[in-house]
Amino acid sequence: MVVGTHLAWVRWTGTGDILGKPEREQRLEVYTTGATVVAITGSFITAAIAQYASASGRRMRVLRTTGHLGSQFRRNWVSILSATLLIAGACLLATVLDTTSRDPGGVHWLVEGALTLGFVRSYRLLWLFNSVILASDRDLADPAPDPHQLHA
Repeated sequence: MVVGTHLAWVRWTGTGDILGKPEREQRLEVYTTGATVVAITGSFITAAIAQYASASGRRMRVLRTTGHLGSQFRRNWVSILSATLLIAGACLLATVLDTTSRDPGGVHWLVEGALTLGFVRSYRLLWLFNSVILASDRDLADPAPDPHQLHA
């Protein structure tokens, strides 16, 4: 919707086409930089998933095993990781498809859409990562059980 609105604005006013104005070389730099940033973000995602999977406190156990909550967290992780792969692929595909000086085919709109999706998904990633950190920290703050009371 954001990209469609921007496209309509550019067509109506003839101004504001941020990725369409630069020459091909500069657009290709934007595409490859976008793919690189998304790939680096993908490594953060896998680190966050590893943290989620390895946390073993009471709250994390509930978070993972509660029916709708656990499945919602898993769907969110998979959705963010899938979007990351899609965005990187779109940016790399644009480097192949954008072959002319002015991009008459509109490949830069594909990249704008992919980067907009990445921006939206990054907020979801921050929310998920924060939720995992908070639950893990709360589990660590719980008092350790007294070993003498366990055997009594």
